[in-house]
Amino acid sequence: MKRICASFLAIVMLFATYGYASAVNVTSSRASLTLSRYFAEALTGSGRGEIIISYDVKSSKIATSVGVESIVFYTEDGDYVTSVSGSTRNGLVKTNNDNNAGDFKYDLPSGKYYYAEVTVFARVGSDYDSRTVTTSTVWVR
Repeated sequence: MKRICASFLAIVMLFATYGYASAVNVTSSRASLTLSRYFAEALTGSGRGEIIISYDVKSSKIATSVGVESIVFYTEDGDYVTSVSGSTRNGLVKTNNDNNAGDFKYDLPSGKYYYAEVTVFARVGSDYDSRTVTTSTVWVR
C-alpha cells in the first residue's frame, strides 16, 4: 500500500511541476504588449551605392499598423547621413496584419561604411510600442 501511495504521489508531483514549467516559458518569450518578435540588419547591396535594410516585425495580435517607423543612416563615425520614414507607400508599414518582413533598398554615397538605427513598431488598437535596433556597420560600394 505504501508503494502505491508513493508512486501516486510521485506522478501527481511530476504533472504539477510540468504544467508550471510550461507556463513560465510562455510568458517570458514576449517582447512587449504589442511586439512579439523583431529583427533588423544592414546588408551590402549588389549595386553601387546600395544598402539593404532587412527587417522582420511581428505583432502579438492583428495590428492596426506594424513595421518600420523610421530608418536613420549614419557613417561609421556616427555622422548623420539621412533618414527614411516608414509608410504603406514604401512598404515599411503594413495595416491590418500581424507581420511585416522585407528588404528595403536605399542608395547612399558609395565607398563608405554605414550603419542604421531602425525603429520598429506595432500598434494594436490604442496600444503602441516601438524598439530601436542599431545595425552592424556595412561597406557600401
